[in-house]
Amino acid sequence: PQLAAYRNYLLNEPHLQRTLSMKECIANPDLALNRGILEPLSALEMSGKIENSNCVILVDGLCEAEYHRPDCGDTIMSFISKHISNFPSWLKVVATIRSQFQEFAKQLPFARINLDSINATENLQKDMLDYIEYRVQDSPNIKANVTSFTSGKIESDHISHHKFTQYLLNLSQGSFLFSKLTLDLLERGNLVAKSTGFKVIPVSLAQIYLLHFNLRFPTASSFENVSRILSVCLAALYPLTLLEIYYSVNSLAVDSFLTWNEFLQKFKLLSGFLIKRL
Repeated sequence: PQLAAYRNYLLNEPHLQRTLSMKECIANPDLALNRGILEPLSALEMSGKIENSNCVILVDGLCEAEYHRPDCGDTIMSFISKHISNFPSWLKVVATIRSQFQEFAKQLPFARINLDSINATENLQKDMLDYIEYRVQDSPNIKANVTSFTSGKIESDHISHHKFTQYLLNLSQGSFLFSKLTLDLLERGNLVAKSTGFKVIPVSLAQIYLLHFNLRFPTASSFENVSRILSVCLAALYPLTLLEIYYSVNSLAVDSFLTWNEFLQKFKLLSGFLIKRL
């Protein structure tokens, strides 16, 4: 790791470990960030123990914190804005925000890149095209499940794959998630695009998730087995542990309660939809 020097520094400074404990981060996040992270990083850089190479902190969905703005204290956006001037020059922050909420980010002194229009952003278009082409060329299953027709005649594989790549590029509108999930369906054989205009391809993320759920839970009763788990996870403001999900699910019950083994069996049905942190 690039910040091994920082890790070793913390191991030798127990008082900084206490400063960075969850309890102290909640009680005084400003002190924890400055004294526990920024000041040690600056000191290590000045002593030559951290090489001059860029590191990135990614903060996805800054605007989501605005839905849960506290009565007092900072949101993640105001917190970053308050401290960004103290960040070492090699520690970069990359943040995302929905376009309709970009007014909230005016206070952040960041360069801005608009990803709304794939046609207006050449690099985004190229990245998406490279990704789709790689997935198609790397997967025999995708190749086999993509065929185009013209005047009732099957076109060559090269033409079919080129047309499909361009079609998915335009359909994705810059969403890598949409492209990935669509290609995953083709690779698994859940979707077969053998038509004139690839009209069987879902046109939105909502349709993709609906297809995924219909494949996994074909009946209402099969979905009811996992609905409470999904409800708990969707309502949570932060990722829950398995134990927290288990207790929350049982708190919804009135008469019958799930055993731990029953819960684990139901949770396994959601593999691929819910990602368990290691």
